[in-house]
Amino acid sequence: MSRRITVAVGLVLAFAVVGLAVTALQRARLNAQVEESRNNLRQIALFAAHNADPNAPLGTLTKGATEKLPREIPAATIVLQGVPPDDRLSWVVAILPALDQRKHRSDIFLSQLKLDQPWSAAPNQEVAIARLTVLLCPGRAPSTPTGFPAPTCYVGIAGVGADAATLALVPGLPTPGRAGPFRYDAPTPFDRITDGLSQSLLFGETADSPGSWLRGGFSTTRGFDTAPGAKPYLGGGGQFGGYFPNSTNFAICDGSVRTFTQRVTPDVLLKLATIAGGEEELVPED
Repeated sequence: MSRRITVAVGLVLAFAVVGLAVTALQRARLNAQVEESRNNLRQIALFAAHNADPNAPLGTLTKGATEKLPREIPAATIVLQGVPPDDRLSWVVAILPALDQRKHRSDIFLSQLKLDQPWSAAPNQEVAIARLTVLLCPGRAPSTPTGFPAPTCYVGIAGVGADAATLALVPGLPTPGRAGPFRYDAPTPFDRITDGLSQSLLFGETADSPGSWLRGGFSTTRGFDTAPGAKPYLGGGGQFGGYFPNSTNFAICDGSVRTFTQRVTPDVLLKLATIAGGEEELVPED
């Protein structure tokens, strides 16, 4: 009997050790994926980091690539008169020249794109099917059928309200209080971000209906929808995040990246989504 008890106890301990090892492995894998997603956000926000500190090292970027970085926050779309934002090319086109050519064929994509044609044009659709790893949340990116446009897991922040990307910045007039860094029809100079570069969201993760990385409109640029009945701002089933439990990553307008948990209040998020709301020192260290 004592032998059976000893064997049983040994088996229980063995299963417990295996269970702990599996849990630790899963946690390590999750942490690695979170950090890789943060690195993706840093890469697409390199132009913002370079603006904030032109002398800071920018990873593998050469001097030539650095010179190709946007000098302002690009327009959310490649503007075509008479073409709605959802059928234009997206802001991703503006950052393609600065992507690591060893990982992305961005120079080839740029040579193939027809900037004077809408997203739905055949030449642009041929480029749209390419999956850019820098725009895919590691280990959690949605799959797409062969030959269909590839998704992005990251979107530009337009401000507060589903229509925020339509707000104009008129020279000589105050910036609309709901405006964020991205708008459909024009770029945003960094000096219009009067809340402070470190206090304004630039890009965010989203698992909510991911769209094509090459497509303008809702696919690549979103405001925080505050309408009655709108989805929660963060987390599973929310407007942003949804890839990792209790955490959502955002790039900030100074090129840094912050992780927000469910503890962040809606009021703080909405203030961070704007560029000229008059708020200061809001970014929490979650």
